[in-house]
Amino acid sequence: MPFPLGRPLGVADNPEFQRDVLRSALQLLESATEPTIADYPHEAPDGNGEGVWACAIELPTPEVSELESSVRSEVDLLMPRYQEARRQRGRSTFGMSGAVVDELDQVVSFAIAVAEGSGFAEVPDAASGPNWRHPMPILVRFVAEDLRAFYQEAVTSEAGSRPPSQREMHTWIFQETALGRLLKQIAQRITEHDDPRLRLMRGFIIPEGFWEGDRAFGGVPASMSPDEYVRSVRPYLIGEEA
Repeated sequence: MPFPLGRPLGVADNPEFQRDVLRSALQLLESATEPTIADYPHEAPDGNGEGVWACAIELPTPEVSELESSVRSEVDLLMPRYQEARRQRGRSTFGMSGAVVDELDQVVSFAIAVAEGSGFAEVPDAASGPNWRHPMPILVRFVAEDLRAFYQEAVTSEAGSRPPSQREMHTWIFQETALGRLLKQIAQRITEHDDPRLRLMRGFIIPEGFWEGDRAFGGVPASMSPDEYVRSVRPYLIGEEA
């Protein structure tokens, strides 16, 4: 009968049982003429004692949301196509955030953290590493654009295939991919934010027609032209004004 791992003679503090195990093992020397495995005829005592055992060391439990798992799975599937597209064209539009494609893992971590509530004031801790080219909160826009660029270049890598229209590409991303769900969740965080100036950035992330509710860019005050409004909001978006 197999004993628990690490207890070849049974539980501790049971010398009678342990001696019987040793006697049984030594008796094999009298009969065995070749390497032999024999069943010990008695059950090993449990010896657990009272109560329920629990490991005293608290190990971290990795928590990955369904959304993160889905986005990372898509990225893994698209990576060979993206690499082929980059080889064929000799260039890529990925990198507006400052990250390189080898840092795509951190780009995804950045977007997931923002979507799950890390805020718009600081770069998420999970996204450290890349030489980010822009300050917060406008960096969120360029992270989103890099992810869209990766997807778009990957799915248009087939030589001779008809390139999709802009509308077709937007429909695919925002209605059929986990990336679309991720970007919409970021847009929802923007919508819920206390500072309405942030909503201008929502329009850079979600194309018009793919955001439910008001216009993706948010409302422009009646007293200002769109250009005036953009100029007034710009210092906040590039981190020059709280």
